[in-house]
Amino acid sequence: MNDALLSLLTGLISGAIAAVVTYFATLSKARLDLTIEYDKELRQKRLEAYRELWKKLKPLARYSPEQPPTYQIVKATAENLRDWYFDVGGIYLSRESRLPYFALKQALQDIIDHPELQKKPETALAGQWLKPLHEQGRILRESLSNDIGSRRSPFV
Repeated sequence: MNDALLSLLTGLISGAIAAVVTYFATLSKARLDLTIEYDKELRQKRLEAYRELWKKLKPLARYSPEQPPTYQIVKATAENLRDWYFDVGGIYLSRESRLPYFALKQALQDIIDHPELQKKPETALAGQWLKPLHEQGRILRESLSNDIGSRRSPFV
């Protein structure tokens, strides 16, 4: 085989290999770019949704509540959380935050379903009812903060 044909064949094979490698590298980069863009958008939407949820937890504040929690306040808060879940943020709630969210919803529902508390809707709740609300609310807020990274040190 003459040298010119061998050089041509080597060049064609090298070019084909380079084209295949370039194709897969470009494809990989495009996928990575799309993933990064999706993650940025999801993080922004989640931040907006979580900000709304955070506000809805205000009536359950452990320290300096606007007024002592009552059956009425608990029921209104549970309804506000339901509306947030279906109208705003349930779709953005991470797997890690779903359990604390529904644990808080269950603690609220336990109060709503209690027949003695239903009879006195304006009476401030006793500590036995407040402790689970405060604890579940704290766990949920911590999980939300972890989802969006608001309590972590900056990367840079």
